[in-house]
Amino acid sequence: MDPKRWSLIAILSAAFGLTGTVWAGEPLPLLEAGWLAPEGQIEALSSEPNVSRETVHAAAKASDLSAHFPSEAALRDELLTGEFLFRSPLLLGGQAAKAGLSCQSCHVNGRGNPHFQFAAISDAPGTADTTHSFFSKTLGNRTFDPVPIPDLTQAGKVDHNPSNGDLEAFITRIVVDEFSGSRAVDEVIGPLATYVRALRLAGLPKEADYRSRSLMRDLTDIQATGEQARLRLKAGQWRAASLLMASAQGQMQNVYERLLADLHSEQRSWLVERSLQAGILRRALNARQASASEQMTQWKTELLETPDFTGIEAETLYNPRLLAKALDP
Repeated sequence: MDPKRWSLIAILSAAFGLTGTVWAGEPLPLLEAGWLAPEGQIEALSSEPNVSRETVHAAAKASDLSAHFPSEAALRDELLTGEFLFRSPLLLGGQAAKAGLSCQSCHVNGRGNPHFQFAAISDAPGTADTTHSFFSKTLGNRTFDPVPIPDLTQAGKVDHNPSNGDLEAFITRIVVDEFSGSRAVDEVIGPLATYVRALRLAGLPKEADYRSRSLMRDLTDIQATGEQARLRLKAGQWRAASLLMASAQGQMQNVYERLLADLHSEQRSWLVERSLQAGILRRALNARQASASEQMTQWKTELLETPDFTGIEAETLYNPRLLAKALDP
């Protein structure tokens, strides 16, 4: 691959303020490819488990979960916040955050990831050593013992009853102990637990079906993530708002990497500008600066003023044919 392109990716990661690189050898055009088995990269990067947000939300609304929220709108916002925190590349902290890993990296749309293969952490694709000292300061057992990555939509060992808090305690342990993340707070763990409970309630079949990755769906999710960050800031939930902004940045980086410099310079420039602005806002949120609310309003306003993305997906790395060429030029 062209070394100039590798330099661009390194600069991009720095500009988006999120990630480093996690692979050795030849550089890759997409950060996400760095934790995917080579033989599964095309499939993983061009498709994803088809988990309908509407199905998940409907299942939560019809369950006992709804009794814990004052309105259907409040439950919906909690689910969206949980989903977008699930995708935040800074939630887990430690080495995982440096690599750009999120919960979504291992559990794509809440399901498993049969193609996940992280150097020195995985054995066969779809496995991970959750007690490896690379990630954990406290749980490292000095034994290489990777296990299959579970599908969170299926029954497991942790009780999901919202009344006993077992799931919240389990997620806290993952963030703080398994990945050396920052001290977990209720405004972060609560939405994550609600989202994970709803995934189980959705009653999805054991065998996942897949849909194509979509540029327009990703852009819509960036907007939705920004809106949840705004709502969390309005509620005084600074930590959740900051992590949601990191999630939006991660999603913008994913889109940027799939656009072509010679065809989509306007769209790429817009993404970088919005991400740099989001990074400044994150620092204000982390410092709990009074100006954060005004900065959030400005960022949200400019996020709506998008360049034209319609009709370009076929000429981007969302197109499996172009993606395959980029991965193996």
